[in-house]
Parts: sequence; structure tokens; C-alpha cells
Amino acid sequence: MPRYPRSWTLQPGSSFHKTWKAHNSEWNLKTSLEKQSYLHFLKQEHEKNEAAKNVLHALCLMSNHSHEVYTLDDLESFSNFMRQHHGRYGMFFNRLHKRRGKVALDRPHTNAIENQHHHMMVTFYIHANPIRAGICKDAKDYVWSTHMLYAYGKKSSWMKGLIIHFPQWYLDLGSTWRQRRAKYRKCFDQYLLDFGLRKQKFSCYGVGSYHWVRDRKKNIREMWMKKISNVADPPSVSFS
Repeated sequence: MPRYPRSWTLQPGSSFHKTWKAHNSEWNLKTSLEKQSYLHFLKQEHEKNEAAKNVLHALCLMSNHSHEVYTLDDLESFSNFMRQHHGRYGMFFNRLHKRRGKVALDRPHTNAIENQHHHMMVTFYIHANPIRAGICKDAKDYVWSTHMLYAYGKKSSWMKGLIIHFPQWYLDLGSTWRQRRAKYRKCFDQYLLDFGLRKQKFSCYGVGSYHWVRDRKKNIREMWMKKISNVADPPSVSFS
């Protein structure tokens, strides 16, 4: 399918689920050193490109892909941040393994999230990833995610210097941090009971209700058709 400009799918104030996958499903984040380096570059580029305005809410690093949840403030600064962050990590990974070529499968995917409910569901999904992958039986035993921060208020060493903003749905779980953490754990456990370890396929048009995703798909298709109608011999495309 065609590659759409992010300006068509992300607007200031919108939250989104960012994923970054390895080329050929390689293990490009397998070791602790690799994960720490990915996070180190993330922190540095976040500050350098003033991307701190584009706040980070949740994160989970797996061995061949990453999940991050943000709220957008400025698209240009965030695009610069991603380009520099992943470019620097790609150079580090190739030097470390004395290899050349692609490290990422493609540019990062950034799927807009409809509302706070779906923001919560995406957060549960990425925090359940290590369980789904068979790495651990309890999400609290996986260090490379923000689950422990949400569930118990505990920060891993890699979080030092990285600002993580709790989303509104989390703040609404209670009037105190203790209440919020307890309610989060209860909701997360219910999520696992309701959805088990099924892998969810998120639409490239966004994460939300059926009608919301359908309307976004329609609008984006219309913009794409308008764009290619002004191009001689437009390419043949299909929409899924």
C-alpha cells in the first residue's frame, strides 16, 4: 500500500502508538547493551531536537522491535527526532556487529489513537508483550518496559534522565498514586483475562472504534486519490 505523509495521519494533540521493527525480523535489540544504547540515543535525541514537547507515555523494548506511546506536539521536531534516533542506533548496531546494510525494516509506524480508552488498551497491549512472547509469566518481571512504573511506581535504571508522562486515563484511575497503581493492576489483569495472549493487528489508519478507523481510512484514501490525480500516469495502488 502507498506510504502516506504523517501529516495526513497525525495532528498536534493526537496520541499515537509507534513501532520500530527489525529488518528481516533480525534480533537488533537482543542484548542489554543494545537496549541500553537504543534508550541512550533516544534520550539524547529527545533533548537535542526539543522533542520533549512530544511526550512519551509508555515503552516496551523487545528483541526485534520496540513499542512507544507518545502524544504529538510538533510533527517536524518529532520526525527529526525519529530520523536521528534510529539513524544513530543503526550505525551503532552495524559497528557493534561489523555488518553493513539495513537495521530497520522500514520507517517507524505511527498509528494515531482515537481516545483515552484506546490509549489505555494500547498501553496494556505493549506491556503484555513479554508475556505474549513467552519471556516471562508476569509483566512485572520484565525490566525493559514501563509496566512496573504504572503498576508499582518503580523506575528501572534505564529510566534515569527520561521523562515519562502518565496519560489522562491513568490519572483518572484514582485520586492518589496508590489508588491509581492498584486500579491499574486490576485493569491490566482483566485485560489479560479478556484478551489472553492473542496478538492484535492494528490498522495503519489508527487505533480506535470501527467507525472512527473507517472514516479515517476514507479521508486518507480521498487525499491520496486527489494527490495522484495530479500526476501523469499515476501508479496502480490497492487499499487494504
